Amino acid sequence: MSYIMFPKNIQIKDHNVYIDRETVRNEESFALLVPENKSDMIIHYLKSHRGFSNANPSFDHGEDYGISKIIKPPWELHIRLYVDSYFYGYSKMLAHIEIARKYLQHLNFKYVQPVIYEPFRYYKSVFDEFMLAYSSRFMVESIVDNYWFRLINPESLIPWSPVALAKTSINIISDKLKKYFGNSEDQSE
Repeated sequence: MSYIMFPKNIQIKDHNVYIDRETVRNEESFALLVPENKSDMIIHYLKSHRGFSNANPSFDHGEDYGISKIIKPPWELHIRLYVDSYFYGYSKMLAHIEIARKYLQHLNFKYVQPVIYEPFRYYKSVFDEFMLAYSSRFMVESIVDNYWFRLINPESLIPWSPVALAKTSINIISDKLKKYFGNSEDQSE
């Protein structure tokens, strides 16, 4: 069983902000910030020293870099880095944990949880300052409290490969045909 943390109460400027559970599910709520001039270096480090690779296949969200890594099967950390951000001189990094893309369940968004601490753990030896933006416009001065979320594995995992997809499709079609023709025979008697 795996748990992850996500901000619940934060300090921005001169006031606290409570983050409700709906906001927690929105990956755009928080972005890690890294110096723009270190963006390439961070991505190169993650790929060459920390086991990340290009996140393929992946939906394009306009990111400059999209990388991923299995962190604890079947969970995968997916990082998107955008060179431009609201904060001049900084790139923004959005990340989430999801079922690995080698499984069909990867397409089920109920298994997607935005994260901020996990990417930092991987790149902090290149840039060790934890910088966080809220709503893309406010610099987070401190995190007062966190939510704890338990990652719940799906009951079954279906590999995403042509053979597995074909087998699953044939099984589904076969079951439907059996039910259809089974019902037809029952009605004709």
